[in-house]
Order: sequence, then structure tokens, then C-alpha cells
Amino acid sequence: MRMAVTGLLLLALVLPFASMADAHLIPLSEEQTSHLGVRTAAPQPVSGIPLAQAPGRVVLPPAQEFAVTSFQSGLITRVNVPLGAKVKKRQVLAEIDSVALVDLQRAVVDAHSVFGVAAARLGRDEALLKEGIISRVRWQETRSDFDRAQASLRAAEQTLLASGVTAAEILKLKSGNQINGLYRVLAPVDGIVLERLAIVGQRVDALSPLFRIGKLDELWIEVDMPQERLKEARIGDWVTVETPRVRARINEISQSVDPKSQSALVRARVEQGAESLLPGMNVNVQLRHRSTDRIFKVPVAAVFSHEGRDYVFVKRATGFEAVEVAVAGQEAYNTVLHEGLQGNESVVVQGVAGLKAAWAGGAGGHGD
Repeated sequence: MRMAVTGLLLLALVLPFASMADAHLIPLSEEQTSHLGVRTAAPQPVSGIPLAQAPGRVVLPPAQEFAVTSFQSGLITRVNVPLGAKVKKRQVLAEIDSVALVDLQRAVVDAHSVFGVAAARLGRDEALLKEGIISRVRWQETRSDFDRAQASLRAAEQTLLASGVTAAEILKLKSGNQINGLYRVLAPVDGIVLERLAIVGQRVDALSPLFRIGKLDELWIEVDMPQERLKEARIGDWVTVETPRVRARINEISQSVDPKSQSALVRARVEQGAESLLPGMNVNVQLRHRSTDRIFKVPVAAVFSHEGRDYVFVKRATGFEAVEVAVAGQEAYNTVLHEGLQGNESVVVQGVAGLKAAWAGGAGGHGD
């Protein structure tokens, strides 16, 4: 209460001085400034003009999503990862007991055995041919049997490789390792589990979807832009999120409008703050148009209107001057200005109401 009375008394003293001086200048001493609770701050330069605000969501680019399927039919006996878990490339996601995998391994073992016999016969007949004991026709027949056995072995190995078995495991199998029907489902990339369809005890067919893995190297923000404001969005403009602090650059603007919501998708690639985002998050975004002009932002409370014009108070050597500015856009807590400031001023951000009352009284006396 005492501060309010003191402020009113100071304004009464200031008004006559403001009337006699420049209509835009309010002469105040340091003591008067302190009693009025005036606080100043430097305007902050910005690189873009804030435009429309709209809801958005964080998504993965299509190329960053990977489907993990079962290469063989069988029974799921183990699931190692929950939904949303981080996984590493070639990490075991699940295990499947597959009779079909046993049959494929047996085919490789059988083909390898036949190939071994054919290779031995070819070696023997080549020696006999050199000694002139057998005809060349018989050698050609043995060579043909060898080629067929080799082709069958390669086909069986390729089928097993396509079923998720590694070349090293196939080599061990041919060396005498026991046939095993346990099939391990591996993660194709580093990422997170976006979807888990695999359930322990479930029977699955070949190529049944089990998981969906997302690679977080790149994230997009999809913005539902109202069709009447779609013309404000341009390729290369910025999209910002206040909390968490994120910046993304527009890389695609949809050429169709949703008939139900009357909005179009604007997609932006996240370039700053991706570590604080996850696919599926809903965010409130603001579009910013790139500009090469000198643009500054000040707190919302710093800007006031008078007779249809916008002003800020700037600290001068003898007091405070009301400077006319042009508002370019509005943020949550700041107003963006593109005319009126040079950037090296001290702008009043607190105590504006008291200064405005003094200035408006003085300006009114001059018919401004």
C-alpha cells in the first residue's frame, strides 16, 4: 500500500516535467526509477517471425521403421523385450521352437553328405582318367554328379541363410554340430520397440509379424495445419516447440486437406532437441518464417498500445523514451518486433504501467 501511494505521488511529480519536455521522453531520476519498480533488459535477436500455432506429434520417418517377422513357422517359447525397450542390432528379441527349421538343417546335412561322396568319386575318377584306366565319358558323368551335388548343397545353405541362420552356424552344422530347432529372432538395427505382437505360447506362420522396431536417428514432427493458414507454411521454415525446447525445419507440405478436420499435414525434420522427444508424443508447435531483417523479441509486458500504435519504453540518459515499434508476431511469453529497435537499447520490462500513465498524461497534453 505504501509503495502504491509513493508511486502515485511520483507520477504526480513526473507529469509536469513530461509535459514541458519532449512528448515521448519521461525524465526520471535513479531514485524515482527505483520507487516505480522499473526494470530493463536488452532485446533478444531472433531469426524468424512467429506465425501460426498448431498441434503436432512426433513420428518416425517411414524409412526408420523396421518390421521383424518370423522366417519359420513354430511356437514362440520366449520373448525377451517389452514394448518401448531399447534394443541393439542382432539382440535376441524372441525364441521360436520350429520343426520346419529342423527340416531345413537336416536338408543341409544330407546335401553336405551327398556332396562329400560326389567329391570323393570325382577325385578318384580324375586319378583313373590320368592313368588311362577309365574313359573320359565316365569321368564326365562323375563330374556331372559332383556339380549337381554341389548345386544342391548351395541351395540348401541359401535356404537356411534366408531363414535367419548365420553362415558360421551352417559351417558348424556341416562340421557335425547337433541339429537344433531353436530359432532366434534378432533385432535388425539399434532402436526401440514400437510394437510387440509376439506372445509366449503363440503359434506363428512363416513371415508372421512379431515386432516393429524404430530407429531414432531421425525424427519428424507432423503438424495439423488449418487449411486457412496453410499458405503461411513454406519449405525451409522453422517449427519450434517451447517445452521441451525443440527446433525442426519444414521439409514437406501435404498437397491434400483432410475433409473431416479441414487441416493439412506439414512435416518438419527435427534438427535440435531430438534427444528429448519420443515417437508418439503430442506437442504444441509454432511456425516461424525465416527472415534476414533485424528482428528482436521482448517480454509481452514490455509492449503497450496507445491510440492504435505499439510502443516500448527505452532507457535514455535523462529518463525513458516511448519508442514506436512494429509487432511481427506473438509467442507464449514474448512479442517479436521487426521495426523500431536497433538491438543495443535497454527496454523496460517491468513498471511499464506507471511509465505509460505518466507518458500518456504528458503526451495527451501535447495532443499526440
